[in-house]
Formats: sequence, structure tokens, C-alpha cells
Amino acid sequence: MTMQPLESSPTPQDQLRILVVEDDPESLQMMGALLSLWGHEPNLAEAGPAALAAVRAAMPDVILLDLGLPGMDGFEVARKVRREVGGGESVLIVAVTAFRSEEHQRLAREAGFDHYLMKPVDIDTLRQVLAKAQRRAAGPGLHPV
Repeated sequence: MTMQPLESSPTPQDQLRILVVEDDPESLQMMGALLSLWGHEPNLAEAGPAALAAVRAAMPDVILLDLGLPGMDGFEVARKVRREVGGGESVLIVAVTAFRSEEHQRLAREAGFDHYLMKPVDIDTLRQVLAKAQRRAAGPGLHPV
């Protein structure tokens, strides 16, 4: 029996720059490895200030952002990216969190998040979100679903 690859790697124009912000080192490394396996360019940060520095240094296409960070939480990071960083209005910001309440989801929308994913993240849902980001990065026009 031969094994088929899950999916081919994205072409260079489909590759996304993705900032992953997660305070759990194992989860952070695993998400980075998965995104690399999918052919994307992950950048990893364990805290809010490091995330903001990474965004200012090179604006990502997508930020996968944990809400429950120590010190500066994910809500504050998202607000600062949207309001204080040039180009921050164009990045796709995705909450990746164990917070399940409608109140947290409301706060996330108000802070500027585009999507809200619950941990453990469903792989198919993550792929769909990244596909939307690829179409968004490709610019205006018709994009196949």
C-alpha cells in the first residue's frame, strides 16, 4: 500500500506569513511545525510584546493569537495591531483559545478579531480560514472556493 500526500505545498504566491502567538511552548512549536508542513512561513511568539515587535518588523498575512496570554492578553494585542501598527487593519487576526463563552467572543469581535477558533483547533476549520486568507492576500477579484 502506498501513502498519498495529504495535499501539495502551496505555491510561493499562496504561501502565507503567519504569526503564531501562544504561551504554551509545546502548542506553539506544534502549530509552527504544522504550518511549515503545509508550506507556510510561521513566525512564533510566546507573549504579547514579542508579538507586537514581530508585527512591526514584518507584517504577517495572518495572526493566530491565543487570548489567555500573561501580562498583555490577546485582546490587547489585537487592539494594538489594529490601531497602532501601520497596515494592521489588513492582517487577518484569528483567536485560538480555550475561552468558550459568548462574552469572550463578543470581546474578541470588539478587539478586532476576524475569526474565533476553539482549542483544540479543528484542522479542517483552520485550513478553511487559511484558504480565506490566501484569497484575501491575492487581492480583489473572483476566487474559487
